Amino acid sequence: MLPRVDEKGDYYISYSQINSWKRSKRDYIRSYFFGESFEGNAYTDFGSLVGEALEHNDFSSFTDEEEEFLKKVPRYDRFEVEVRLSMDGFYVLGFIDTMKMLYDHKGAGHLIEGISAIADYKTGSIEKKIMDYDSDDYIQLDLYAMALQERIGKLPEKMYVYLIGRSGNAYAGEELTLDKRFVEIEKHIDQKRVDQVKSEVQKIAEEISDYYKVFLKLNKTDE
Repeated sequence: MLPRVDEKGDYYISYSQINSWKRSKRDYIRSYFFGESFEGNAYTDFGSLVGEALEHNDFSSFTDEEEEFLKKVPRYDRFEVEVRLSMDGFYVLGFIDTMKMLYDHKGAGHLIEGISAIADYKTGSIEKKIMDYDSDDYIQLDLYAMALQERIGKLPEKMYVYLIGRSGNAYAGEELTLDKRFVEIEKHIDQKRVDQVKSEVQKIAEEISDYYKVFLKLNKTDE
């Protein structure tokens, strides 16, 4: 039993929920049990602005110099690809920022041979964030790779985080800007890693479920 259900009544969880639970159970409970809205902030808004520019090839919100820089960041042939990874009693829902397909061009139908690469765009201080995304604790792309394996029978050949440098302190009233650097962080995936991440996510979901059942029981109202 999880706080989120889809239109069919099936329970699901996202990477952002998993990450939120790992960072702070208290904040997760406030957001997903009590329904306190997350309004975002200047940093998340800026990250969304960069992601949308890369997806739609529209850099009108940036300077000419920033546009020239952003066009150097790798982009593949598909964007915002929805994926679902089946788990025991729920599924993981996610959206791949950009994905490159492998096709059999000999066949008339151009059959999918596999996934050449998937990538996730991140913005932030390169010096502060590079270790976070290089760490094994970062599992977002692993989840998406497993969902693709479930769909087509193969893991992606390559996975990358493109960390796009950001400067400025929004909390000090400073404007956020691109520092015109980006780092390519390649992530490795194999069956051993798949089994490890699946086990971790299953345990997290079961832990959330245990807390949520107690929450519902304590907050049950008499009809």
